[in-house]
Amino acid sequence: MFKKTFMYVFIFVFVLTQISFSLSGENRALAASSGEDPYFQNMDLYVAGTEGYNTFRIPSLLTTRAGTLLAFAEGRKNSAADNGNIDLVLKRSFDQGRTWQPLQIVCDAGVDTCGNPTPVQDENTGRIWLFVTQNYGPDTYGTIVNGTSRGVRTIWSTYSDDEGATWTQPVNRFSEVQAPNTRWDGTGPGIGIQLQQGTAKGRLVIPAIDRNIQSDDHGVTWYESGKLPPGLGEPTVVELTDGTLMRNDRLSSNQEIRRRGISTSPDQGATWSPIYYDDALIDPICEASIIRYMPSDNEVGNRMMLFANPAGTERRENMTVRISNDDGQTWTTSKTAYKGPSAYSSLAILPDGKVSLLFEGGEYTPYDKIMFATFNLEWFQAAEPDLDNLLFSDGSLTPVFRGDISEYTLALYSGTEQLTLTPVTSSTNIAITVNGNPAAAGQPTTIPLGDLQAIKIEAKLGQRVRQYTLHLDRTRPTPELLVHWDFDQTDVNGIVDLTGKGHNGVMHNGAELRPGLDGNALYLNGTRANVEITNEEDLNPGTDDFTFSVWVNPEALFQPMHVLYWYGKAGSKVPQWWFAVHNTGAVRMNMAGLPSGREVGIATAAGLVKTGVWTNITVVRDGSVNKIYINGEWAATSAKYDSPTMNVTNPSAPPLIGYDKGTVANRDWKGYMDDLQIYKYAMNEADVRKHYWRIDRSKPETQAVIEPGEPNGANGWYTSDVTVTLSVYDDFSGAARTEYRLNSGDWKVYEGAFAVSAEGSHVLEYRSVDRAGNIEDSKSMTLRIDKTAPILNIVPDKTELWPPNGKLVPIQVAIQAFDERSGIAGIKLVSITSNETDSKKGKSDQESDIQNMEYGTDDRTFLLRAERNGSGTGRIYTIEYTVTDQAGHVTNKTATVSVKHDQSN
Repeated sequence: MFKKTFMYVFIFVFVLTQISFSLSGENRALAASSGEDPYFQNMDLYVAGTEGYNTFRIPSLLTTRAGTLLAFAEGRKNSAADNGNIDLVLKRSFDQGRTWQPLQIVCDAGVDTCGNPTPVQDENTGRIWLFVTQNYGPDTYGTIVNGTSRGVRTIWSTYSDDEGATWTQPVNRFSEVQAPNTRWDGTGPGIGIQLQQGTAKGRLVIPAIDRNIQSDDHGVTWYESGKLPPGLGEPTVVELTDGTLMRNDRLSSNQEIRRRGISTSPDQGATWSPIYYDDALIDPICEASIIRYMPSDNEVGNRMMLFANPAGTERRENMTVRISNDDGQTWTTSKTAYKGPSAYSSLAILPDGKVSLLFEGGEYTPYDKIMFATFNLEWFQAAEPDLDNLLFSDGSLTPVFRGDISEYTLALYSGTEQLTLTPVTSSTNIAITVNGNPAAAGQPTTIPLGDLQAIKIEAKLGQRVRQYTLHLDRTRPTPELLVHWDFDQTDVNGIVDLTGKGHNGVMHNGAELRPGLDGNALYLNGTRANVEITNEEDLNPGTDDFTFSVWVNPEALFQPMHVLYWYGKAGSKVPQWWFAVHNTGAVRMNMAGLPSGREVGIATAAGLVKTGVWTNITVVRDGSVNKIYINGEWAATSAKYDSPTMNVTNPSAPPLIGYDKGTVANRDWKGYMDDLQIYKYAMNEADVRKHYWRIDRSKPETQAVIEPGEPNGANGWYTSDVTVTLSVYDDFSGAARTEYRLNSGDWKVYEGAFAVSAEGSHVLEYRSVDRAGNIEDSKSMTLRIDKTAPILNIVPDKTELWPPNGKLVPIQVAIQAFDERSGIAGIKLVSITSNETDSKKGKSDQESDIQNMEYGTDDRTFLLRAERNGSGTGRIYTIEYTVTDQAGHVTNKTATVSVKHDQSN
């Protein structure tokens, strides 16, 4: 008993002090994080286009009991597609992910597909089981499901007894774990688990579609668990501290809910609860990862779990890790591990207690690479000093700015002498410096370039610092405009090319000019009408970058696609490029070139182009990446294709506007086009925005709202602080900044409502600048603030009347009134009173004791009777005046004149 009690205390102390401990004599030492500095590191592990593979996808990460890290992935040979020649590959690390062994192939099915890695280790035997799925390379999900494929998708297993160094020949498990009529199936992807408690302790569990695949004899045989409710796919599974199994799956039905689907089993897989949807776990319909921080049989009862997925409901981006401290009932802590495009992920716990995350992500798409991140629990609580954006007056930043990327190249045109940089951050607590000089968020900083090689930016929040380095490349050639049609200039040869290069447009099959966006526009009728570009020799793309920009207004979107531009010939593996608008309002760009002839296609989200609405579309080839921008904003980017040397030239057919060169010929454009331009260079994001905004000639309009809404004093004066809220309206490019100043001082960038509190008269000026550079004429208003009452002093020329002979004595009052803000509006005599009543008899007592006064006026002279009651202690006259300033403040003041009872009093 003493020994067991001592062990509980020993483990508890080790958890609190973060000393590594071993559970059940195993070599998997897990440490609870406490008191360390926040730690986060990220590295590229698999990169598209390297090591003999076009793309790497579907990560799976396992920490063995010996501490080896196994990072599995699909190596997709020829494309990023989910079918085709796909190998199952592996990299191993023996030092917790700091260095990695070379890539090795675990499963090579020739030209067919081997993927969906889902490993688990039997901690009793040390054997590492790996489940995968296989199908014929040409078979797709659609053909397999509808029964037109050559085969079906089958589940296989292999194992390793030497920490993943070698693997057995895969075994087909179809007859054991798949129904005879199964067509589409899948394990994981991710990891399996081994149960730690209950009657099934030691069971190996592999999550699969609609059920788990299980073994109770260390892998000798495998069988299926009870069935889950339908509607789930790409499953994960964890064991809770009470032995309950929890499935956390991607939705295959009811996907509009955009949440993770949860089902639990109280009997270790025999039966499952109905599906419920965790509102905290938003999901763009993507694979995710869930893992327990400690084994579920740990003696301290740790209920911590971690979950990772791209946290959003629309796009696969923003890879986020969440923590639950109550077995997944709530997820109270979360942090973004990667802000960019990201997709599938796999979590693991390292021997030193840190967390590791293997995940898909990239600069342009979620599938550019697979990265490996390591972090501790303290990282979750540390605020990051990341900037939200950097804005430049000129230049192309590579990669696109993201606050968690530190190294960039800024490409500037030759001869650029200075640059305006504006740091953007939503946190007012971040201190920013640019090349060592303080800079303010939202305020432009002008940088003379001279011989400068790089710009250094530092963002500091408390003790945490983020440094950004912008390496300057000032060799970028000046853009060359090849074609410009405004459709207002025509001659006998057709549409005139405003560049002077002779790329005139010849209209065919009913193409005509009609009123458009600005002047004339091109109208095509959707039935073979088109425009041919002449003298097209220098429009052959070759390996060069290019940009195509045009305004469109579709009259109808009735076919699956409507072609806007087609260069080259239609056909498989033929050099060509074209772009079109889907009937859904999405924009698509396709390109094929030599040497591979492989076609690369990208498309935007739906709904960006609408009938009857003018929309600007800009498509760009930038090295080995294609991009689409809609109304000046990025909308889609391709994964990197063959290389920047892909040759797209095909001079055998002229480039056509609005014409479908395909054999079916049912994708012609129907509607309007205006202001068509083709450049021989790749516009960057800043270029595209400027290009889009250049037709914006309207100045923004700024409105000021004042609180209080009306002066709360008199004569237009405020008697309290005034709060000013500025709002700006710009119906095109949008506001770049709003600024204001008081009393002709320095202009300040408006960052939110501000108070004017100083007393006096203030002239407030304000204005806005839109993103096209249009500057609003400054507006102004006068704010007069007086919060202080005036000062009043009154001094009678006599403060004592003697002798008390009953005579009326003239009194002259000297008055001093001051108000240095709004000024004096008026002085009034309010009252003169006496503390005694007149009880004497006689002629003199028939008259008033206070005479010749005019109350309510600025009366400073009057008569007071020198008289007092004989039985009293003396008479006191009290004289009261008020002064009012222009703002309505009132000050009262009194003075006294006395008539003593006698001279001794």
